[in-house]
Amino acid sequence: MTNNSSWNAPSTRRALIWMGVFVLMGLTGCGDGQGAKASAPAEPTAEQKVAQLEASGVLPKLDRLPTLEGVDANGDGVRDDIALHIEKKYADLAQRKAAMQMARAYQSMVLVNRNDAVALDAVSGAGVRAVNCISIIYPSLEEFKVGHQMSSELEALTTNTKERLRSYLAYNKARSGTVSRMPEGDTCD
Repeated sequence: MTNNSSWNAPSTRRALIWMGVFVLMGLTGCGDGQGAKASAPAEPTAEQKVAQLEASGVLPKLDRLPTLEGVDANGDGVRDDIALHIEKKYADLAQRKAAMQMARAYQSMVLVNRNDAVALDAVSGAGVRAVNCISIIYPSLEEFKVGHQMSSELEALTTNTKERLRSYLAYNKARSGTVSRMPEGDTCD
């Protein structure tokens, strides 16, 4: 498996970004074409709308601190905001464990020392094991689409700030041109 696999390909990232743009465009609305009325209440900003969606539970409330690590109070390798989202979203224990393993792999990709070849290989191996675990939990093609969606969502949640996204992209650049082999057997933690 190359580092440019579909679970972290730039085209997947672009698709998620465009999806977000269209959602925000839909949230902001286009008006009624008659212009603003003086007595109309002020339209909420995009940030306020996101905050409303987070408060309602439609969107997960994410840590947006300007740090790569975020908050991981229990030290399990997954940011607490993402762990809470996984806990709420995946009732099935095997799916929840696979999601946590994938989230842990993404978090490691953001945090790894890109000048340490051994650490890069270890993080890449953890990512490949997490992808293989997802293929075990979601074995059929139709189910694997659900697993791929899970992976893509966790990638987006993990890279939710400029600093985290830049670090993740730097990891991918550091791994560019390398090849990983899919492991055999059960790789679920």
